[in-house]
This record gives sequence, structure tokens and C-alpha cells, in this order.
Amino acid sequence: MEHRNRLLFLSAVFDRLLCSLIQTRITVVLLVAALVLNGCTALEEAQLRREKRILEERNADSLMLRPSKAKIEVGTDALHSVSDHYTLTFAEDLYEHPQLGKIPEREAFARSALGYMESLYDAMNRLFGFQPQHKIHVRLHDLFQGSRLRAITTTHYRSVFQAGRHVKFINGISMDFPLAMYEKHGVRAHELTHAFTNIYFLPVWFSEGIAVLIQTEYAKGGTHPKYDSLKRDLRVDLDGVNQLENWGGHAEGGPLTRWRYRYSYTVVAELRNRYGNDFYIKVFQLMEADALHQRLEDKMPTSFLVYYLSKAAGEDLVPFFKELQFKVVKLTKEDIVKYIDNLNRQIGRQP
Repeated sequence: MEHRNRLLFLSAVFDRLLCSLIQTRITVVLLVAALVLNGCTALEEAQLRREKRILEERNADSLMLRPSKAKIEVGTDALHSVSDHYTLTFAEDLYEHPQLGKIPEREAFARSALGYMESLYDAMNRLFGFQPQHKIHVRLHDLFQGSRLRAITTTHYRSVFQAGRHVKFINGISMDFPLAMYEKHGVRAHELTHAFTNIYFLPVWFSEGIAVLIQTEYAKGGTHPKYDSLKRDLRVDLDGVNQLENWGGHAEGGPLTRWRYRYSYTVVAELRNRYGNDFYIKVFQLMEADALHQRLEDKMPTSFLVYYLSKAAGEDLVPFFKELQFKVVKLTKEDIVKYIDNLNRQIGRQP
């Protein structure tokens, strides 16, 4: 009997130990599961935060209008104001303007305008790596050259001979805006973008494509949506060449104007989508490093540009552009240098 009771006691103890072990295992499993789930949740939350940040970078209100830390100094009469990267001047025909005739009105406008432009400067630096050392001088008019529909960006150069070659240096950029155009934020963003791209002597279509990208995707002022297909929406001239190749820019009107803006934007956006958001930063870093654009007298040919696009992409993009009927050839850096030297000889300049 005593032996049986001992067995019953040992059995009860064993059952308790087994139950405790099972409960411990269950607890460990649940703990591990909780840790895994929490880890997954943390990863998912991190991914969601990253996606949200990317979306915010594409949102005009958070990107373009993000407050800048730049200093703004408004003159005593508020006719001329200065910030870190811009100056803003009111032309005489605005002195009696109904909205800007008084100093407080001009001051408020100048602070808002320079704040916006400095935010744009920061955005352009993040997107393309642009960081010009010169100030951009903006002049506002009621009428500019007799019109309220014409804005002009002028790049000022000085030419020197450096290391035996003709080289251009930027003294500054001036922009003349009718007030009515400047107040349209899409137009403003588009034109101000040219202040950054003009110094590279880019092909017209590429410069305009970047400006439309900024205007459309970041300033919410786009009137030139992307095409769904680069191939289907392609237009060529009688020689079978893409109609972007002979585009003269803003001053050139005609039935193809809207198509050219849209198609150039589509090409620029497609390359960014393929090669990442930092693609154009790489392109302009390569251009800056070589500084060959400083030796150009006129716009660079598309083949010249494709050389840098290919280097940034890490693959030859000549086939991509040929498929879109651009008249391009594969160039080396030596080819480009030879082209520039020959061009300078033709116009009587030393290489």
C-alpha cells in the first residue's frame, strides 16, 4: 500500500513537472512568436515610414514649400531684397501697382517670394545636386517688353583662356518676370528651374523636360501630363528624326509645342524611374567634374548628353535613344573634346 501511494505521489509530481514544462514551452513559443511578430511589425512600420517619406518628397507642399533656413533682408523701401541665393527687385512700373504700392505690401510679398525661391533652391539641390555659387537675380515687372506673358532668363558669362583653352564662367543669372506670370506658381517653378539648368548648355528638350518635371510633380502646376507610351506617342520629322531634336524652346510656337513639352517630360521621367531618384544627381556631378560644358559655345548635342546619361546609368543608353528616333551616336570623352576643339577652331578660337 505504501509502495502504491509512493508511486501515486511520484506520478503526481511527474504530471506537475510535465505540465510546468509544457507551459514553459508554450510561454517560450508565445514569447518568440511575439518577438517575431513585433519584429515584423517594426519592419513593416519602418517600410511604411520610408514609403510615406518618399511620398512626402513628391508632394509639393512638403517639398517645394518646406520652410528654408536662408536669411532674407528687405531694403528700407522694400524695392530691393536679398536672400542667400537670390535678389528680388521691383521694376519702376510696379511702384504704383494696386497690390504693391505701399512698403508693407512690398515687404510681405518679398519675404514670401524669397522664402519660396529659397525652398525651391533647397529642393533642386536635393533632386539634382544643383548648388550654383552665383546669385540668381529676379526682377518683377508689370509689363516686360510690352507683355504680361513673357518671362526671360539670361545667363551672364565671362570668357577666359585657362590651361590654353577657351572656358566660360558664370557671373550670374537674371530673370525678368511680369508679376502676373510670377504669381502662377507652376510657371514660376518652371522658369526658376531654368536658372539652374541653363548653365550646362543642355539640349532644349532635356532642359524643358526637367522644368516640366519640377512644375508638374513638385509644384502642382503642370499642364503637360506624361504620355503613357514613349513608342506609341513618338513623332518624327520627314527624315525620321524625333521632333524633339530640332526644338528651339519657349520662343518657338506651332502645333507641336504641347507634344514637345509632354514628350520631353516623359523621357526625363522614364530615365529617373529606371535608374533611381539620384540618377540626375550623378549626371550633373559627372558634368561638373569634366567641366566640358564650360567650353561649349552653344547647346550640347544630344549625343554629348547621352554620354553622361550612360555613365550615370552604368550602361549604354544610345540604343534607348535610337529606338526613340533620336539622331545619336556613341561618343567617348576624347570624341567630345575633339568636337569642342574643332568647333572653336571653326569660329576662330584657340583650342
